[in-house]
Order: sequence, then structure tokens, then C-alpha cells
Amino acid sequence: MTSVFRSRNVLALYVLLVFTIISCKKEYAINGYVAPVSLPDSITAVYGDTLRFALPDDYARNAGITLSLQLNTPNQKVQATDSLDALIRKAIVLTSQQMTIRTGLLYPNNMYSATYGNRLPDTYDITLLVATSNGLKGVSKSFKLKVLPASLGIKEINSTDNIPYGYSLYSDAGVKYTVDFSGTDTSKATLELFQNGREDSNVWLSGNQVVINAAAGDPAKKAEWTYDLIPSLSKDGYTIARKQFRAVLLPKPKFFYGTYYADYDLSVITNRVVIGLGNAYTSPAPAFNPAKYKGSFRISSITKDGADFTDTGKLFSVNSSTGAVSVASNSTLTIGNYSLTVEAITTNDISLTATFTLVME
Repeated sequence: MTSVFRSRNVLALYVLLVFTIISCKKEYAINGYVAPVSLPDSITAVYGDTLRFALPDDYARNAGITLSLQLNTPNQKVQATDSLDALIRKAIVLTSQQMTIRTGLLYPNNMYSATYGNRLPDTYDITLLVATSNGLKGVSKSFKLKVLPASLGIKEINSTDNIPYGYSLYSDAGVKYTVDFSGTDTSKATLELFQNGREDSNVWLSGNQVVINAAAGDPAKKAEWTYDLIPSLSKDGYTIARKQFRAVLLPKPKFFYGTYYADYDLSVITNRVVIGLGNAYTSPAPAFNPAKYKGSFRISSITKDGADFTDTGKLFSVNSSTGAVSVASNSTLTIGNYSLTVEAITTNDISLTATFTLVME
């Protein structure tokens, strides 16, 4: 009798152990709850992006699971037909396998629409609710979604700078910069141009081109002039994409031996170098801005200690493409300051000169 009782106890423990192991393998059976949703607390995306987040496998296997969204941001009317709540429910698609966020159906956060007199919240605060009809307790996951404006491009400016610069000369008689939508959906969108500082009627938008006409800038055409411009693409009055850039008008290109820092309009001149007598040397290429006007270079004159010098041995030269100055190894030059005047001929036939001095000791 005792043996039979023990056998029954062992069998019962075995059945309980097997049931426990099987239950633990089910993702949704964690302390009586469905499997938790693994999502970041904060999600940041650029307008137009489509984001996909996988949901636990058991959601697809369990027909009793229902997914829904709860908007924690105060609801507001954002355009003619939809409230913010309705837009979010259109933009975020839930299936048993994944959550898809289509940011192109929303608007970038913290944007104001004069059309509807409404400002969007800093983030979209959302909760994903998971409910069940099989006796297990549901779960939820809250997250903040931030949508940033997309970035437009300017086709004539090849730069990765946050605020790129475009350069042109007064002699160009009008300049155009073409806005590149960079894949942003422009349907039902409007392109506008904003000018930081005092607006100038000589700068305007024509189609997708920013036009700077010949009357723009300094009336005397002698001073450098900068326009801080922001082409902006909006939908329903909300900015969805933009690009700030600076258009600079120059009386002539900058040409000197040294370094030019365009962001700060700073010129560092390094046009004098000391070398050992008889040694060969090649200088760095000169600064030339805007680079698109760079043409060819030649040595127009040489002086030694202020007096004209004739380079009979052809020891001095300049790279006609880069403007770098060289002196060959030699045993004929004597101690002194050799100043080379280099002439640059631009692509539009402007003549510029710069001096580079070799001090030989």
C-alpha cells in the first residue's frame, strides 16, 4: 500500500513538473501576463521615415490578443479633416506581428500652423495596449515619438555642413539655387522662402529655385554681402522639411597663400616661409574661394630683397592648376628674401594676384 501511494506521488510530481516546463515555454504565460512589448521609451524619426518594430511571436499565435493605441497627449484639431488622435491612428498600423509607424502621415513636432492656429506638441506620447480574452492579464508600453523635419538640399552647393555656403560674384549678373526635395513627398505641400534679417525684394522664390538678381547685395558692388536663407516645405501650414543656407555675394574671389575658414569668414595668411639655402621646397596650394572660379596660375614677377630678380635657371615654378609654388634644389641661389607674385586667372577672366616669399638662409 505504501509503495502504491509513493508511486502515485511520484507520478503527480512528474505531471506537475512537465506542465510547469511547458507553461514556461509559452511567451505570454509570465506570471499570468501576456508577453511584454519591447519598445524604446523614446523613438526619434525624420519626417517621411517608416519604422517597424517586431512584436512577440505569441501575439500571432494567440487569437485572443487585441492591440490598440492610447494617445496620452491632449487631442487637438490639426487640420481640416483629422484630429491629432485620428492622425496617429492612421500613421501607426498594428498587426499581430509588428507595429509600423509611417511618419509621412504625421507632422514634425513643435511646428505651428498659421492656417489652423495650432502648435503641435513637443512629442507624441502614446501607449500601446495589449488585451486578451483568454484569461491572461494584458500589458501596456508607453513611448514618446518625436518626428523631426526632413532636410532639403541645394543642388548647387556640395557641402555636408549644417549651414552650407554658396558663393557667387557680382559680375555673375544673377544667381539661382535649386532646392532639392531629397525624396520628400511634395504632394499637397507648399515651398516657401524665409530670409533671416531684413527681407530683400531682390531675392525671391521661383518654382523650386531661389533667385538672387543682379541688383542684390551692396549697391556699389564693392562689399561682401551675405543672405541667410531658409527654403521651407510645409503641409497644412506645418513645416515638414527645410534647409538653411547662406548665399554670399563677392566683388571678387578670395586668393591668398594661407587658409580661409568660410564659416567664420576668417582668413589666416601664411605667405612667408624660411628654408635652408639650396633646398627644394613646395608650398601648400593657396586659398581660393569660391573654388568654382579657380582657373589657372602663373608667376608674373620675382624680386630678391625688393629688387627685380631674373630666374635664369628656371628654379622657381608654380603649379598652373593648384597655385602651389616650388623652388628646385640648387647651388646657385644666395641668401635673401625671394618674393614671387603669382597671378590667378579665374574662369570668368578676372585677374588676381598674391605674393609668396621664400626666405633662404
